[in-house]
Amino acid sequence: MRDIIITNKVNGLDVICRHCGNSESPRNPFLNRFRLEGTGKNSTTVRCLNCQTAVEVPLNELSSLYYHYAC
Repeated sequence: MRDIIITNKVNGLDVICRHCGNSESPRNPFLNRFRLEGTGKNSTTVRCLNCQTAVEVPLNELSSLYYHYAC
């Protein structure tokens, strides 16, 4: 089970850190409580800015708008 959960929804994403409880439902591509770090060919790293927990996620879990800012 991953420490950071990303759930797609109609107007953005729900991002939740299971480690510290930090959560965000951004309505634009800028995340305030999480950071998208360098992308691989098929994945990116999402880091919680509160507890520094990080998890690698497939790019298909991000919408195309977030993918643009991750690259």
